[in-house]
Amino acid sequence: MKNMKKLLALTSLILLTNSIFAGGDENEIKNFRFGLKVTPSLNWYKPDGKILEKNGISPKFGGGLVLEFRLAKVASVQTGLQIDMDGGKIKYNNGGITVPNANIVSYYYNNSDDVIEPYGLTPPTDSTNLYSFNQKYTLYQLNERTYKATYITIPLLLKLKTKEIGMMTYFGQFGINNSFRWSVKADDKLTASSGSSFGATESKSKINVSKDASFYAASLAFGGGVEMNFSGTTSLLLGINYNLGFTNVVKSQSDYLRRNTNNSTGTGSDLSQLPQTLKSNAVVLTIGVLF
Repeated sequence: MKNMKKLLALTSLILLTNSIFAGGDENEIKNFRFGLKVTPSLNWYKPDGKILEKNGISPKFGGGLVLEFRLAKVASVQTGLQIDMDGGKIKYNNGGITVPNANIVSYYYNNSDDVIEPYGLTPPTDSTNLYSFNQKYTLYQLNERTYKATYITIPLLLKLKTKEIGMMTYFGQFGINNSFRWSVKADDKLTASSGSSFGATESKSKINVSKDASFYAASLAFGGGVEMNFSGTTSLLLGINYNLGFTNVVKSQSDYLRRNTNNSTGTGSDLSQLPQTLKSNAVVLTIGVLF
């Protein structure tokens, strides 16, 4: 009987101890976590059509708040609020003014206000000099453009992770980045098509082209990474994602850029708004802390 009592007491003590430690482990896995991150990246725009061409990669930077809601021990929904720098380099494949079927991309620049004028402007000309426009405006052929965009982004990602292995937890994630335009500026390389500097190459920087950009941009994000636990639920976050844009980041018909299309003999041309499609792509490194 005494041995039975001792066995029952020992069993009860083991169960109680196990319950205490099991409860402690469970509490370490919070249903809600938050943190901060920075996101250096390599960005580029992928154009459609023959007039626009990719012209390089732009290094960018971003960061913000991370919010994570636990669905299960190995799954959670991750969102947050972040500022993302985006952009890309574009080359415009212009042909000569008398080349059959060639395209020329151009815009009017308001020299007084330092802005691009909307499509449809037709400044007066001096009848004695075809290329001597009103000095307030200059017609430029657009050769290259570097976009510099800033977005407010709300990601919505599903995160799947392993159990903790030592101090490390490995994860994969995928979902959608929802980005809302803040501002878009451009640096342009140009050739003057009017005025006293006709034929000269020039550059314009920090041109505000926000009104020619889409307000909303979405991209598919997928990647993975690792969390390194420090203490409790505090972890260092390292990850890498590929962002694949699937919406047009600019207006499908530009409000500012003009397309002159030569006829089959090169003796005349038709003027229209430039059709444009640019989709944003990026490789993003994430460095952060989760609490």
